[in-house]
Amino acid sequence: MSNPQTISQQPTVDASVQLVANQDIHYPLRKDFERIAQRMYTQNLALAQTNRTLSILRDIDILILEPGRDLQQLSTALCNAIIGSSPYAMVSILSLNRYNEHFINLQGHAFSTMLQQSGLADNNENLLAGLYMTLDGDWLSSKERNLVLDLDKLDKLKRVESLGLGAGLSGTLQTIRENYNVQSFYLTKLRARENLTGVMIIGLEETMPRIDDIELIERVSETVGIALDNRLLFEENQRFLKQLQNSNDHLKELDEAKDEFITMVSHQLRTPLTSMKGFVSMVLEGDTGPLSDPQRHMLQQAFDSSQRMVYLVADLLNASRLRSGKFVIINRPTNLPNVVESEIDQLKEAATMRKVELNFVKPDNFPIIMLDETKIRQVVMNFIDNALYYTPSGGRIDVVLQVSDTTIEFTVSDTGMGVPSGEQEKLFSKFYRAGNARKLRPEGTGLGLYMAKKIIVAHGGAILFKSIENRGSTFGFIFPRQKVEATAEQIASAPPTNILMPSQLGDK
Repeated sequence: MSNPQTISQQPTVDASVQLVANQDIHYPLRKDFERIAQRMYTQNLALAQTNRTLSILRDIDILILEPGRDLQQLSTALCNAIIGSSPYAMVSILSLNRYNEHFINLQGHAFSTMLQQSGLADNNENLLAGLYMTLDGDWLSSKERNLVLDLDKLDKLKRVESLGLGAGLSGTLQTIRENYNVQSFYLTKLRARENLTGVMIIGLEETMPRIDDIELIERVSETVGIALDNRLLFEENQRFLKQLQNSNDHLKELDEAKDEFITMVSHQLRTPLTSMKGFVSMVLEGDTGPLSDPQRHMLQQAFDSSQRMVYLVADLLNASRLRSGKFVIINRPTNLPNVVESEIDQLKEAATMRKVELNFVKPDNFPIIMLDETKIRQVVMNFIDNALYYTPSGGRIDVVLQVSDTTIEFTVSDTGMGVPSGEQEKLFSKFYRAGNARKLRPEGTGLGLYMAKKIIVAHGGAILFKSIENRGSTFGFIFPRQKVEATAEQIASAPPTNILMPSQLGDK
């Protein structure tokens, strides 16, 4: 049999050792477990805070991308997005006033679900309607970004009076405190591009914001500031575009009135000018008897001036027609050498008086081409008349009309003052005149070369131009021969008023 004392002693020793062993092993495990649990709790809080922030930022991004919201609608939607994923009692956004640059006023606000369900938000909906802050207030004009207003200490905060929060601030805040259970306000400035765009006001149920609240508000405020700035820029651009549109509409009305006036005056001038030019031409040709040299000289001056006036009126009419879409090219078989020769004949007397050599060799066997003769006469006269006017006494003008197998080309080259190189690109613009031309001939309109280019391009041709200041210029045009040369059928069907020489019809 076993010894009873030995048997009874053994369990006592083993139990003691086991208890001590259990204490040594379980105590560190419990501590580790507590530490792990605390760490997991902290991480879960951080994760929840991060998720909450990301959720708000996501909702804000969606709102920013949605079109059609004005500043007030966007601000209200932003407040709702923030309040829906946060524990705050209320959120308000003040933004730069679009009509008064001296203060920011309320654009949107939202209340927590609890306040909405209680009906307090509805009963006091107009409480914040007049909330605004002057930009010269202590806080807005300072470098401090954030401000906390403890409503319990509101009477002791002397700086509240200089915040510029509008009249009756204390009563408004006390009403908010009593009805909304708001203990403090957290104010943060909203910025974008280093500029103030507004202020976000958060109503807290605690007297001081928690660190995680501050981090959330600061993070959200960055995105809200950018959103407000984008909307302010958009609305400002819309207002600016509207102003531009109104100004543009007004200018169009003025332009149309101007075109109507030019058209009316031009039509009224054309008839008496034609009569004047015709009668002076008859006197110059001796239909009323012989003329002395002084008489011929003065009448020639009158004829040349009336001719210039006729072409000026034509330029004005064509410019008006271009604007109204009524500028039409009417091509008929045209003898271009005869057109050039007749225009030169009208300017020979003026060239002689100015002591400028005017040369033109009329080409033989020149094809009949399809042109709007009246408009081409304007171009030819403009080029030759300009060369004559801007070429000094003793100068030379060469008018050349030539044809090849592929092209028909007309040029007027002079030894005049030329065009400054820096102004040549603008020379064919509407109403533009080179500086040296304005000094020599102030009364010019700047329409001649503009209309010349329009006419030639409308015919399917191209303008020729080169110039060297103080050495002369060459103006002209070129047509593809195949495109403009008249067919036998077109010549046969031409009206009898066209200038067609019988010999040239045979040559054709």
